Amino acid sequence: MAQDGFLFDTTVGENVMYGNPGSTLDDVNAAFDALDLTWWVDSLPQGLHTRVGERGDALSVGERQLVALARAQIADPGLLILDEATSAVDPETERAIATALVKLSEGRTTISIAHRLSTAEAADLVVVFDAGKIVDVGPHDELVARGGVYGRLYDSWVGNTRAG
Repeated sequence: MAQDGFLFDTTVGENVMYGNPGSTLDDVNAAFDALDLTWWVDSLPQGLHTRVGERGDALSVGERQLVALARAQIADPGLLILDEATSAVDPETERAIATALVKLSEGRTTISIAHRLSTAEAADLVVVFDAGKIVDVGPHDELVARGGVYGRLYDSWVGNTRAG
């Protein structure tokens, strides 16, 4: 899923159905339900029939991400590649996306390209690049304990973002 998943000038439901031609609105509802995003659909003026506008302009960046996640859910890929899935979103939407990503990633290989350490923190394996080279590889806890580039970044992030 790219930073800004492409949406067509149609409804939320029809945009999700592009992930699996032949799917129905019941399938779309099931996709949002599986990702714990039914609350969001229910908040829309016309639910799944809400028009998203050209390129999704009627939705916020985070809402476009939620539609893209439901599209991925209905597509059911074996491999999921996410590019900055939580970039440019408010904290509430980031939590909704993070919850949906955990559910969406279950049972499939997921590669997540991220600058946010909160995303890396949840990964099974973290690969750290610096100047185009791999400089650290391992689970989050091991990388933090080891220090190195990731450990220093994480310590700085914790010091700057978390109340202690």
